[in-house]
Amino acid sequence: MKVKKRIVMVIGYTILMMLSGIIVVPLLWLLGNSLKSDKDIRVNMAKLLPSPGEWQIDNYIQAWKRGNIGQTIWNSLFNTLVSVVLILMVAYFTSYAIARIRYRGSEFIHAMFVSMMMVPLAQVVMIPQFRIISGLNLVDTHIGVILLYTAAGIPFSVFLLTSFLRKIPIELDEAACIDGCSRLAIIFRILLPLSKPGIATVVIFQGMNVWNDYFTALIYLRSPEMKTITLGLKNFMGQWGLVDYNRLFAAIAIVTFPIILLYVIFQNQF
Repeated sequence: MKVKKRIVMVIGYTILMMLSGIIVVPLLWLLGNSLKSDKDIRVNMAKLLPSPGEWQIDNYIQAWKRGNIGQTIWNSLFNTLVSVVLILMVAYFTSYAIARIRYRGSEFIHAMFVSMMMVPLAQVVMIPQFRIISGLNLVDTHIGVILLYTAAGIPFSVFLLTSFLRKIPIELDEAACIDGCSRLAIIFRILLPLSKPGIATVVIFQGMNVWNDYFTALIYLRSPEMKTITLGLKNFMGQWGLVDYNRLFAAIAIVTFPIILLYVIFQNQF
């Protein structure tokens, strides 16, 4: 039996290492190309690492300046942080009302949020949405895109947090109520600490969605001072479709780092 278990473990770890390679190798290829010289990347882009003596750390400095990375990262970071906080606030209290309070229609409300997940809101309601944002003079503003990101992120977050809160025994609420706790005290002192894994999952998913968004930012953000990091990557596309690949890869590496850091921070809760 011990031999069989070891064989199964070896096979399992081998499969996991192969699957990990599918993720790790492209990242190494990205980092390798971000350090290549113009000549080296034209000769062989498929090569994993730069040629000896051809390492170009300066690509990151040039990418930062050319892509206006500092300003675009700040815009993306601000939009992401505010949107995720608003999504969490609205979604958590909505999920609490659906999962922990008994009343008629709670299942119907939950079904409506689930149905909204099936509709690509950004594309389906683009025209009326744009007219509303334009009528409120919120085009090319942080507030405009934050409202859109928040509205788009609430359905999935409500679905996930409702499912999570329903798994927490309702007897905890009843015991706390007998001890004299108000609803807010129950939420913040009991349910919120128990909901950390669900909240972390929402933070990771919604943070990635807002950070990587291109469609909404392209439509609503126009001035260079308001553009996000995804729009800043367009600066590496020249005339006639020519692309400055090594600086582009350097910029992508800079952009990817915050998402990896976010996952590393919350991985134990995810």
